[in-house]
Amino acid sequence: MKFLVTGGTGFIGARVVVNLWERKIPVVVADLNLNIAWTKQIALLKHQHDPVALAEIQEQIDQTRFINLDVANKTQVNDVFLENPGITHVIHLAYLMSAEVEADHHRGASVNIVGMINMFDMVVDHQLTRLVFASSETIYGANHSAYGDENYAIKEDDFCSLDDHFYTYGVMKMLNEFTAQKYIKNKGVSIAAMRPPIVYGDGRMRGSVLWACEFATNPALGKKVSLPFSKDARDCWIYVDDVAEQFIRLALKPTLHHFAYNNGGHSVTADELMHTVRRIVPDAVYEFNESVPRTALVDRCDSSRLEEEIDFIPRSLEDGVRAQIEEARNRVLQPKD
Repeated sequence: MKFLVTGGTGFIGARVVVNLWERKIPVVVADLNLNIAWTKQIALLKHQHDPVALAEIQEQIDQTRFINLDVANKTQVNDVFLENPGITHVIHLAYLMSAEVEADHHRGASVNIVGMINMFDMVVDHQLTRLVFASSETIYGANHSAYGDENYAIKEDDFCSLDDHFYTYGVMKMLNEFTAQKYIKNKGVSIAAMRPPIVYGDGRMRGSVLWACEFATNPALGKKVSLPFSKDARDCWIYVDDVAEQFIRLALKPTLHHFAYNNGGHSVTADELMHTVRRIVPDAVYEFNESVPRTALVDRCDSSRLEEEIDFIPRSLEDGVRAQIEEARNRVLQPKD
């Protein structure tokens, strides 16, 4: 067994790689802009107080190949498989985020559409056991009101009209899912999609939701938080390490019962989020923008399908926030080389 993780030193990808190192599963890490130091730091800080685990992680790091890869270039993608024989599973996370897509639609389509199709072709051409890719809750549109009851948790088979969308990113994810199911039906391959909500944690460095890092990392470091929406805005949140665990479990399970899965998470208002942080950092300072009543995201997603499939329930919101705050503080205290 050997994994390829694309976008493997990004916000979620780095956590997937660390998780694979902890499982002692061989991994090839590919990214357009490799941040190897950041990925290593996550792993080493996590195990800094356990010399045995630290040595084992270092051994896994030393055996890992890191590759610069543009997934929009099919020749480059194919070469990864030719030059690294034995890859059996892929977790595909190489994608341009919403703001990047809107700034450059040509590049967005090259990476997010052509790049995804290139990966689907690799599943066929190299007879992979499974490809799991990141879809998004944005396929459900920009407003929970499209589903009627504000307390309704959206299920995987619920439909959203294009008229209810805001992000080009979300529509691209819809096309990815549609195309993937063509490959499954016509080529007999194993592909699965997960639809994360807002993924929070320390270390998010790009994208239109940097506040999903700042809301807890800033208070951890004694800084003010400015959230670009009302304190009453409701969203669904999940901790980054839990998403990584979900990706790997879904990739490893021999047989899957479905194609698409909601990741789940905790549906809370920004005010509830603030109070969760303040239970850990009592002097946290927040500012809200009350002229923006909500984010352009749905509020609740049902995760029962995925929980049943992989037998895993994400940690509580408070436990996730506590983990983020601890990591942010440890990172700052880490001696510089």
